[in-house]
Amino acid sequence: MGLLSDPEYGSVKWVKVLKKINFPLCCLCYVGSILWFFTLAHPEFNNETYFSENALLPGLVRNEFNGEHSANKFFNEFIQELEDKYEDSNEMPVDWLVAKMSQLSLEVYTHNFSLNYPFGQGQTYKGTNVYGILRAPRTSSLEALVVTAPYRSLSNHQKGTAAGIALMLAFAQFARPQNYWAKDIIFLITEHEQLGMQAWLEAYHGLQQETSTFYTSLGSFWQTGFDFGKPPQIFEWLMTDHSKSLDPGVLKGRSGSIQAAINLEFHTPKFKYIEVKVEGLNGQLPNLDLVNLAHKLCVLSDIHHSYQNSFTWLRSRNNIDEWVYSIGTMLKMSAAQVTGVPNGNHGLFLPFGIDAITLEGRELNDPAGDPPRAQYLSTRNFYLLGITLERVLRSLNNLLERFHQSYFFYMLAATNRYISIGQYMPSLCLLCGAMLTRALCLWVTIQQDEEIEKRQDEKDKGLKEKKSEEILENTEEKADSEEKEPLIKDVIKPKEDVINTKEDEIKTNEEVVMAKEDEINAKKAAIKAKNDEIETKNGADLNISIVNVGCNYFLVHILGYAANCSPEYFNYIGTTYFDQTPEASIFYGLIALSVFYLFVTPFAFRFPTFEDLSMTNILLLIELATACLAIGMHNFPLGLLIAVLYTPLALLVGVVGDDCRKRSAIVLFLKRILCIILQPLFVVSIALILYSWVLFPEEGVLSKMSRGRDATMQGVMFSVVDSVIYGNWLFQVVTMVIFPTWILFWQILCNRVTY
Repeated sequence: MGLLSDPEYGSVKWVKVLKKINFPLCCLCYVGSILWFFTLAHPEFNNETYFSENALLPGLVRNEFNGEHSANKFFNEFIQELEDKYEDSNEMPVDWLVAKMSQLSLEVYTHNFSLNYPFGQGQTYKGTNVYGILRAPRTSSLEALVVTAPYRSLSNHQKGTAAGIALMLAFAQFARPQNYWAKDIIFLITEHEQLGMQAWLEAYHGLQQETSTFYTSLGSFWQTGFDFGKPPQIFEWLMTDHSKSLDPGVLKGRSGSIQAAINLEFHTPKFKYIEVKVEGLNGQLPNLDLVNLAHKLCVLSDIHHSYQNSFTWLRSRNNIDEWVYSIGTMLKMSAAQVTGVPNGNHGLFLPFGIDAITLEGRELNDPAGDPPRAQYLSTRNFYLLGITLERVLRSLNNLLERFHQSYFFYMLAATNRYISIGQYMPSLCLLCGAMLTRALCLWVTIQQDEEIEKRQDEKDKGLKEKKSEEILENTEEKADSEEKEPLIKDVIKPKEDVINTKEDEIKTNEEVVMAKEDEINAKKAAIKAKNDEIETKNGADLNISIVNVGCNYFLVHILGYAANCSPEYFNYIGTTYFDQTPEASIFYGLIALSVFYLFVTPFAFRFPTFEDLSMTNILLLIELATACLAIGMHNFPLGLLIAVLYTPLALLVGVVGDDCRKRSAIVLFLKRILCIILQPLFVVSIALILYSWVLFPEEGVLSKMSRGRDATMQGVMFSVVDSVIYGNWLFQVVTMVIFPTWILFWQILCNRVTY
């Protein structure tokens, strides 16, 4: 900072070098970041997984599970019950589940919850969870493990979970007489997928709807904000607090602190391989030791396992093929984390500090995709799966404390290869470093321009003073010469006449000299007044610059907050006055709001000087780089994606002068087109339209465009609803961080100033 505040810093060598190479350096950082990310997929640049928590003792457990017959019996009875009584219903067979758990001597409870749908104008959904607690004989219910499975009806478009529920009951029957359990085991079956799980977790941790900590504890900040008193009747619905939409209810029975959870999703008793799911809410991940435990015990149980199409049964001697598989695994993991949506019920445990994973059974022709060479895999059944579940739970039973030794921030290149945070963060730091380098270059450019102007003013002032002195000297010399002329002419005249004439002329010359001196003094006073006026004006401009930049920044972020709060109002307007669905109302409302900002924000604040707009550009670059780093520390793929998309725009956007030539005008037009393409809602629409082209190549262009529009509509709606119910902050990040940043980019490109 001392160098930046030094008046002579403009002549420092590093400043001159920075101004020359800043753009190539920033481009090099951008390319290097992408290469760094893809290089990490190579086995030479990542690490092999290992266990940090020795208390798990994986592989030392002697398996005793013998409940295959019971699992098949429970499965057949459950399917028969559904076909007889619930074939055309989405209700969960609560009575049957309670009866079966009671027969196994578990403490059985039901949990009722309700959802006041925030965009359904009074619609309410109710559900019931069933759970049974196996009390540990060796402790007093201080700690617990959870085995859970979602209930899916026969008419559900997703794969069923009847086999997972049957295995859970069979394992509960096996575990009940065992005396080595040091932790309670909770067997939980949830209704309405993740909604039931979220309600159960909130109720278990005492987050009741009427308490003041209901939303602050969850970290959700989707609130419509200010209290305007009692609104008029026409605005009563708009001003109603819809944020507390999920009523978790009250649990009648509970255990101790939950250490870990395993979620089971199995459709049939037979499967080809197990998919291990780890992605949680807002991109959060479980402790790597738990993930390694599942993969390791699958190997010991002779069960094929995979993660994001990284299959352990594939062995290739070609390093390039292995590198390509690893890149695909990393990209799929990044795509799952970017949305912030958990890919299983396990993902909702993570915000509560509970490590959890999902085990999903897959067969051939699975909707998730056909794995390579899976037809050569032998079929596995309940017996091997029960052994795996027993080994996992008994290893977790050995834990002396919560998972804490291994990584919570990592990326998986394969089932047995990982990348730590210290290895992948440099790729994001390079992108943010490019933006900060650009900001530094703009800063030194502004300071140097101000120094040059100051020196030029001092030079002009010196020249004016020197010219004034020369005028004064010339006047005195002229007066002396005029004194000598009459003396020479009057030598021959009488002495008295000469003396009289000389006195008269001297008086006249004195009057002339005095008049000249008065004129020179007046000019000096005018020059001094002009200089004082210029200095006063420069000081006033500096104050106005701070007000201009600050007010504009505040206004832009207020507009982002308005976009964050707008879905509730767009939904009311669209459903009430235009008879539209909530999805269409919010989607088209956000489009209208984006178009309004597009035309209004460039003229909301005018930037009269080059320094004002340059300072806005500097603050914008610093804010964007800081936001990407902050987001990337929690959800690395999301921070990296934002940086990859907006770093090129940050490097290309600059202050536009009013003397823009024809060629520069074309470049400026292209920059504006790029800025419009990178508008957040436009980016999402383009991405989903392209994805529709990949999924449905046989359809026509209009059909693909329509599918992309519908997908965008649903994606926006899901992000809004998830932010209200679960605390997913993707919508908040886009509207209150990325959107204001984009508005500032657009303002810089649309305003022209005088250099």
